[in-house]
Amino acid sequence: MTDETTDAVLSRADCMELLSSKRRQTVVSFLATAQTDRHSLESLATAIAQTEQPSDLGARPAARVCLSLHHIHLPKLDDAAVVDYDADEQQVTYTGSARMEQVLDQLET
Repeated sequence: MTDETTDAVLSRADCMELLSSKRRQTVVSFLATAQTDRHSLESLATAIAQTEQPSDLGARPAARVCLSLHHIHLPKLDDAAVVDYDADEQQVTYTGSARMEQVLDQLET
């Protein structure tokens, strides 16, 4: 799912800035290819932790990822309207961005 409104607001430079973090790249990639648009913070953190090196995360990797998603990455993506993050309910809804996904594809190749 992508939102043309988001694409009208996000420039390529905005996308590059948002995707400057490997973790945000992983989040957008995961959400763009997921079967559903809505995810709990916990399930998203678990999925992201599984893609990262365990030695980089220490003990309780999903909890560490959860903290960084909640405090850093999801608020940035929410501010850019790429996701709708309800911090109180700890729910993430992917609103999508074709431009963001295009830039991500270019970064991954």
